[in-house]
Amino acid sequence: MSSPSPDEAADEQMRKTVRRKIAWRVIPVLAFAYLMANLERTNLGVASLSMNASLGLTTATYGLAAGLYFVGYFVFEVPSNLAMARYGARKWLARIAITWGLVATATAAVQGPVSLYVMRILLGVAEAGLFPGVVFYFTLWFIPRDRAKMIALFGIGATVSGLAGPPLAGAILSLWPHGILGLEDWRALFVLEGLPSIIVGLLIWKVLVDSPDKARWLTGAEKAWLAEHIDSSTGTAGSRNPLHALTDIRVLLLSLTYFTKNAGGYVLVFFMPQIIQTLTVQRGAHYSTLTIALLSAIPAVFAAFTAITWAAHSDRRQERRWHSAIPLCLAGIGIIWAASATHPIVLLIALTIASAGIGSVSGAFFQIPPAFLAGPAVAVGIATVNATGNLGGFVGPYLFGILKETTGSFFLGNLILAALLFLGAAIIFLPMFRTQPESSDVTRPAKTDPSPADAA
Repeated sequence: MSSPSPDEAADEQMRKTVRRKIAWRVIPVLAFAYLMANLERTNLGVASLSMNASLGLTTATYGLAAGLYFVGYFVFEVPSNLAMARYGARKWLARIAITWGLVATATAAVQGPVSLYVMRILLGVAEAGLFPGVVFYFTLWFIPRDRAKMIALFGIGATVSGLAGPPLAGAILSLWPHGILGLEDWRALFVLEGLPSIIVGLLIWKVLVDSPDKARWLTGAEKAWLAEHIDSSTGTAGSRNPLHALTDIRVLLLSLTYFTKNAGGYVLVFFMPQIIQTLTVQRGAHYSTLTIALLSAIPAVFAAFTAITWAAHSDRRQERRWHSAIPLCLAGIGIIWAASATHPIVLLIALTIASAGIGSVSGAFFQIPPAFLAGPAVAVGIATVNATGNLGGFVGPYLFGILKETTGSFFLGNLILAALLFLGAAIIFLPMFRTQPESSDVTRPAKTDPSPADAA
């Protein structure tokens, strides 16, 4: 293989320098924000072990409460991204974090199913726009060949919440089984893990800037290089109209795929502790809340590793469809296996496979819309995919809870979720996506992986 020319070598060195500077500046605070956002979701699953009895929730009403978060999220997702485009990422992402922290803390005051439903909807309204806002924000800062891995690094916040959230929540419930500061254990949980989100919002306000041209920590040459490469990586002309994204059949189909991904993903988030508890009780074991929470965190360890590794592989190959579809199929296989598991170790292996698959989708998947959209349409397209897709987070847990209550087991619910995941994978291979370029970045990736320092 021939050596790169001096110009190519200089361009590659500039790419690494700019990527490293930006990544260290924006990834830690945004990943921490995503961690806190996902703690509010993860903790509901652990809190349900005592909250359901306290509030008189059945499996179905709990599933409805878990899923209603996505109703508020869906309605306000696109408006939130449009507001971010108007007011800037710094102000708007800070607002999102502060308001969801306030709502999450206030959830400790719910008195029954109805008030819990209201707070879950308000939490979705408050957090709407975070993930698609960050994905769009990255299109302003990272060239296409680096975006999947950067999104995976950002998404590690969700993975860490899945790893640390259940044990932390389980420890709170176990250490103070009778409550703390006059609050029941699960109420104290919402307060202790809701207030830090307000601090996250203040950090975002302090650290972020809206666009590279406003970044004092980039040199003039670095800004010019980034502007040139970002401008050359947009989608087709004529797809910059924001309204175009709302009617593009490709956006709607991608929304359906993301719907299937979230239907499976949030069932795992909200029901994994109960699934593990049910099987262990059937086998005559009675694990503590903390033990179940620790077991629920195991799949997140593997999901963290596979998500970043798979996204980096997608960037290196500049291939998005296979890198989106394979994890969906893997998740489906894991969920089917979990449906038939009769031993806790086998169940954990199956749930780990499912979690690793679900966690590895987004990095590559969200590089597909920018291949055929441009400008404001990218923000609206990503928000539409994420908002519509996140309805799966409502339908999945709600349907899963109803099926469990009706049939007395999780078996049928697992099979239906697996079928949805396979459907989502099949959609990505429709001809309309096969004809889209994986990336318009003209510089091909190197054959070797970047060093860990470069990746950071």
